[in-house]
Amino acid sequence: MIEELRISNLGVIESAELNLCAGMTAITGETGAGKTMALTSLSLLMGQKADPARVRSGAERAIVEGTFVVQADSPVVDIVENAGGTVDNDGDMAAIIIARHVPAKGRSRAFVGGQSVPISVLSDIAEHVVTVHGQSDQIKLRSERMQRAALDSFGGVSIAEASQNYRKAWEGLRSATNELEKFQADMKQAASERLALEALVKRVDAVEPERGEEDELKARAMQLENVEDLRAAMAGAISSLEGFENESGALASLDSASQLLLQVSDADFDLADLGRQLKDAAVIASDVSNVLGIKLGELNADPEELNRIHERRAELRQIQRDLGMTIEEILETRQLADSRLASLASPDEHLEDLENAVARAREELEESALILTERRRAAADELSEQVTRELHSLAMKDATFSVSLTRANEALAHGMDEVAFLLSPHRGASKLPLATSASGGEMSRIMLAIETALNAKPRPDHTFIFDEVDAGIGGKTALSVGERLARVAKSAQVLTVTHLAQVAAYAGEHVVVAKKSDGDTTSTDVRVVAGDARVSELARMLSGHEESQAARTHAAELIRTAIVP
Repeated sequence: MIEELRISNLGVIESAELNLCAGMTAITGETGAGKTMALTSLSLLMGQKADPARVRSGAERAIVEGTFVVQADSPVVDIVENAGGTVDNDGDMAAIIIARHVPAKGRSRAFVGGQSVPISVLSDIAEHVVTVHGQSDQIKLRSERMQRAALDSFGGVSIAEASQNYRKAWEGLRSATNELEKFQADMKQAASERLALEALVKRVDAVEPERGEEDELKARAMQLENVEDLRAAMAGAISSLEGFENESGALASLDSASQLLLQVSDADFDLADLGRQLKDAAVIASDVSNVLGIKLGELNADPEELNRIHERRAELRQIQRDLGMTIEEILETRQLADSRLASLASPDEHLEDLENAVARAREELEESALILTERRRAAADELSEQVTRELHSLAMKDATFSVSLTRANEALAHGMDEVAFLLSPHRGASKLPLATSASGGEMSRIMLAIETALNAKPRPDHTFIFDEVDAGIGGKTALSVGERLARVAKSAQVLTVTHLAQVAAYAGEHVVVAKKSDGDTTSTDVRVVAGDARVSELARMLSGHEESQAARTHAAELIRTAIVP
């Protein structure tokens, strides 16, 4: 778990020191206050790319330092000691100091246990101590690759072993196939090779492909096939910018906002600059509208041209299939065809041995693929059951989550299974892929449910970071999410960035990120709030006014009732 976090000159944070505890910690603050920068500091300690632009203006470097406390038998201890770092071990637990220095110019440096280490060491450590889930993960989870990875992770050692055996068999088939194909190509006699080259030249010259032709044809075809969608999108954008019928558009709004600021610029010089920026934005938006108008006027459907494009693309695809090469490779081979000669021969017996080796490798691959599929199917049933239970506890009582496995059309490096996460949000509703059936609020809860299932028995020294997983929800659903996060926090440390008071109320510790200004510079203050100060923060989150008596009463009630048995 993360025990201490110290930040210096990172973005809007001039200096901050935060002592974190076990259980659930909520991180809140107004939009733009610097909550994202607080997470950025953690991402730096986890080995993510450093951006020198994040260094606070006028500072030479940004420094982030964290103290992580792990169990003495954690793999992290070996990683640190193997890298030359020092671990403060007091028996059952071990403390490790990780630091990241990001200069305004130059490359960043990482330190673990007082020892300078490659950035990759931080990533290795983070893999064992931190799990991060943000809104971007919701988008990733809609992909088949990420769903398969989540299922394999849930399956644990059983699927990992089967995957390793399958990958070994897959590599064996590839090697055997490549050896056979190479031998078959090399056994061609010189005369046959010349005939093949002549045939290739004739075939290529008949089609006369050109470099980049495929991309140009594809782009033009996409435009013609989607002309109505393009027309609707451009017309809609123009209407949004210029207005529709009696409604004004964005251009008028930008111009009005600019004039309002410029009218009072004598009272605040900063407003003059902002007003001019809005005016510039209006000019840019006007240019965009004009260009869209021109493009819209030039957009025409041409079925005959589309037919010609399809025919040409089919011709290009056919020659690529016939020759087994890309257009670029075909053109290069055509240039070298007159000078290329090869004459290799080998006994027919060796050819038969190679063909038999390919057949055996294919059988082994099929067997290992079957075992992998069986283990994935068992894990899929269990994951479906667990996530469905979690969703019921997250105010989706009629939802059913399931994992579907279908056989792929070909053997791929990861197996012969196509994995799909399906959701039936209501009783009687069809099970549909998450990409089409889940709303933003539902995806937040599904991600939390899956995260909980994947980490059903986390180590107590593990830290989960949830970045606004409550986006798109509210009311009782938000209370359910807050309660679930608090339950996870009973066995692991949970840090959650949230904009909902219903979620923050369940936290054992509450951190507020707020802007402060001395008139010349603006910075961010990071502080732990409790008691009346915490009530005020929750009141602000509920109503926007921390002194609202109704909001404060509601906030106090949320804290009082946010009890997890």
